[in-house]
Amino acid sequence: MAVEGTWTLLIDTPIGEQEAILVLHRDGDRLTGSLDHRTTSLEITDGMISGDDAGWKVEKTLNKLLKMKVTVAFAVTVEGDSMRGKADAGKFGTFDVKGLRG
Repeated sequence: MAVEGTWTLLIDTPIGEQEAILVLHRDGDRLTGSLDHRTTSLEITDGMISGDDAGWKVEKTLNKLLKMKVTVAFAVTVEGDSMRGKADAGKFGTFDVKGLRG
């Protein structure tokens, strides 16, 4: 499966649909890259690929004063130039994710 490239992600959150740009690089079954949302660029960690399934994590500081960090784990299935899956933000909830390449 070709997962590498630039994707536009739409994440369905309680505060509305959030758009992010995902850039993935593949090295065997390992994924690296970045997730850009508004003015923040987050490094992808723990990226993996297995068949049509892919997953990765990003860590974001929600409140710079309190330094509250949340790790969001993405799990998606890729079909051609689209992907669908979930983003698990722990105590903040799990959200539907869809993406298109390009």
